[in-house]
Amino acid sequence: MGRIPDARPEDVHRKVRPLSPGDRLRLTTGEYKQPIVLSALVGSEVDPITICGSGAVLGSGLTFREYRKTGNELAAAQEAGGRFPGLYYLADNAALVLKNCQWINIEKLVFEGCWPTAVYLENCQHITLRGLKISGGTFAIGATGITTRHILIEDCDWVQDPSGNGWEICEALRDGRTIEKELDGKQSALWRDVDWIQVHGERPETGLSVSIENDARAYDGDFFRAWNIAGYVVIKNNIIADAFNGIHFFNQVAESIVESCSRNVLIEGNWFIRIRDNAIEPEHFAWNWTVRHNVIVDCYVPFSLQMARSGYFYIYGNIGWNLRKPGPEEDTHTRGQFFKFPTEHVADGPHYVFNNSWVLRAPLAKKMRFANFVHVNNAIDYYETDPSVTAPFGKNFDDPAPAGSQKEETLKFEGEHFTREWQHLGMSFDGDVVHHPLFPDELRAAGFPIGTAAGGQSPGFENPVAGYAEGLKTSAALRPKRLTVALPNDSPIVAVDENIHRVGAWQSSRLFTLEDPLFWTFWPGRKTDPSPNSQEPDHAQEIS
Repeated sequence: MGRIPDARPEDVHRKVRPLSPGDRLRLTTGEYKQPIVLSALVGSEVDPITICGSGAVLGSGLTFREYRKTGNELAAAQEAGGRFPGLYYLADNAALVLKNCQWINIEKLVFEGCWPTAVYLENCQHITLRGLKISGGTFAIGATGITTRHILIEDCDWVQDPSGNGWEICEALRDGRTIEKELDGKQSALWRDVDWIQVHGERPETGLSVSIENDARAYDGDFFRAWNIAGYVVIKNNIIADAFNGIHFFNQVAESIVESCSRNVLIEGNWFIRIRDNAIEPEHFAWNWTVRHNVIVDCYVPFSLQMARSGYFYIYGNIGWNLRKPGPEEDTHTRGQFFKFPTEHVADGPHYVFNNSWVLRAPLAKKMRFANFVHVNNAIDYYETDPSVTAPFGKNFDDPAPAGSQKEETLKFEGEHFTREWQHLGMSFDGDVVHHPLFPDELRAAGFPIGTAAGGQSPGFENPVAGYAEGLKTSAALRPKRLTVALPNDSPIVAVDENIHRVGAWQSSRLFTLEDPLFWTFWPGRKTDPSPNSQEPDHAQEIS
């Protein structure tokens, strides 16, 4: 049993230095405005080091309004050096920094006005971030280093722009209440008033440089941003509200080690609410991701999958609604799409999107391509069906593709159109129920080879009001298409049995699920549920 010392703002830096395995440092009530740095602290699997304190508030407390000009100036400096105008290069300027640490638990701390970053991890292993409440900041959590792995982030809340009722939404969800009424409440300025270009525009596309006075570059961040980390990341049961992005991985390491990064990721049970850009975005290269049981409410592009090479993605049992348009009237980034694909893509394995339930107001995909993509047994309804804005494969879906064209000409066409090269790419849409007048017949006639098990009837959601998760249960059991999925170890399993399951995320009273990915089953320090074959969502207790 370790020590249980207390720390105050004036002595916390002295108290963290001698921590050893089993110690539990309690931060007493107060404002911790100076950054706290944990360097080379090592606990153990049996006796991790824990830092906690629900009355402690870390960070400068600056509001976005107070930091806005500074953020724009720092982005302009990056732009002047020929780089993308963001605050990414300053992410290590954080309220809590962990460098070269192992077996550390950070629990029940409050972060306010941490610009640009609340928590930053560098070359760390076996780190748990649990029960944090983070208000403001460009990045809630940043992680870097090719040896960074085994990161567990659970039960944390981040409201990037607290000018709306984001914290009321978090409170309702934590109390176990539905949020239909809260979603009709006060929207944040980031969602309602800020133009997307003010946050993420760049000169080659817009012709405009950073505006020091008018831009909002400090919002161009994420709940979790990873730069070239090994992986083994579990992000579960968090709430991300009124933010620009959710979960965002970069993998730009040397080709010789690229397959060692962005691997083995589980994203489950999270809420993404009023997200101006993307909820989930792996970039460049990524392998073996499971995305399940998440709820997405109003997001510009929920899944950005612009990777050069990837494989073994399993996206299932998720639900959501995309009803409200963000931004001011002149904003050109408000309609969005569900999937954002790259110009070219190489698949090292399959990417399955199955048994999810959505209510949309935008296309599934507008343009470009993706290899080995299997979209099956999803239940989708639409709030509106104007083909000019909601056609499932983009408003120009019926433009004729260049016949017998060379690859260069095809890719040029796909720059503004969703690919029809499904057979060549290994893409399929089948077994889905998509309640849209163009689906499936008119889309098939336009050259999209949608499978014969797909249908255009209503999925029959019991109550599709946004924020009421159980409302996306279907009133009738729609028969699914049988689905066998390949696993990274090449052993296939039957994921969907047409005699047992139904179309959509809800399987009677519970969400569709598969067994845990193996890296989570054998997560070091995790106590697992004694019934490994349970079909209930995981409620295991972690000690690391």
